[in-house]
Amino acid sequence: MAKKNRLSNSHASSGSAKPKTTKAVEQARRMNAQKPKKKKGSTREYWKSVRTELGKVIWPTRKELGTYTVVVIATCAVFALGFWLIDTGVLAAMKAAFGVSLS
Repeated sequence: MAKKNRLSNSHASSGSAKPKTTKAVEQARRMNAQKPKKKKGSTREYWKSVRTELGKVIWPTRKELGTYTVVVIATCAVFALGFWLIDTGVLAAMKAAFGVSLS
């Protein structure tokens, strides 16, 4: 109990308007002050790093690219056909159930 009173009295009796900070806050401030500031890179350095990263990419061969293109187009066609069939089926069901027509 005496410890609690002593803490509350220390804040009340201090004449400054600035509240006292805890040790954890002070330690965090010191650690942030010690961190080096990040340097802002130049545009030239950015494009140089982009070029370096693009050099690491494994590009597909012409044959692989053709194969991938055919697979993408075929997949799109299959999904388009599937959606068309579903849409047609739902419309037929609505016509039968509710007499709805789209014209």
